[in-house]
Amino acid sequence: MSKRALAALSFALLLGACERSAERVALDEQEIETTLAEFLPMLAEAYGSGGIESLRPYAAEKELARVEKLVADLADQGRYLAPELLQLEVEESHIWNNSNAFVTTHEVWDVRMYALGTSEVLAEDLEKSYRVKYQLKRDADRWRVLFRTIQD
Repeated sequence: MSKRALAALSFALLLGACERSAERVALDEQEIETTLAEFLPMLAEAYGSGGIESLRPYAAEKELARVEKLVADLADQGRYLAPELLQLEVEESHIWNNSNAFVTTHEVWDVRMYALGTSEVLAEDLEKSYRVKYQLKRDADRWRVLFRTIQD
């Protein structure tokens, strides 16, 4: 076999080894959807209670700090959020290197804002639809949210 043919064969084998199987992609997508389905109710709880510890297994430090700052800023204004997730749909996902992902979701929330220490509703936005973009990273054996941003 010529060097050129051997190099072409080696390259083809390398590409085949790097490709992700459809089964692996489907498994990753399911794991990400499960992670988000577990993370979002805990995120809602963190907004309401101010405690972010329950998010730690699901979110990276940067995301935890972002949530903690938002909760603190609201508390400084004498308010807190009490969101409730009504619907979650993963619209698109792009996974690469078996450990990184961008995911776009459609989420429907009931969001209420209360005066801190009371049950007085200051504002509410019911059945609010959001498109949210996430970046996730596989950390050991689970996916973690690096950041999330509301698109609309």
